[in-house]
Amino acid sequence: MYILDEDGMWMKVEIEDIYYIQTIKSTHYCEVITKNGEGKLRADIKPLQKKLSEKFFKTRASTLANLDLICKIDTKKRLLYFNEKIYCTYTERVAKELKQRLELRSYRS
Repeated sequence: MYILDEDGMWMKVEIEDIYYIQTIKSTHYCEVITKNGEGKLRADIKPLQKKLSEKFFKTRASTLANLDLICKIDTKKRLLYFNEKIYCTYTERVAKELKQRLELRSYRS
């Protein structure tokens, strides 16, 4: 996949290096946050979701997150962390399905 970087140059990005993608309000562009920086892409979320692998989960109407790259989850604030500084949010509506996909369980005796 190619995205536009901040200098207006097309940058090749491997799908597995994408943390998350979210729409930019009032435009037909999406912001793409990757391991190597960020850029944008002219696209809508629904067709992108179909194109991307099942590793990407729709955390809200405007965001797709790569479940393989999540390193920490704050279920109280509904945040998915990809590293200490990069995170995205998810809605209460998808919380149950997200927990199932990530196999989050309590191990209580």
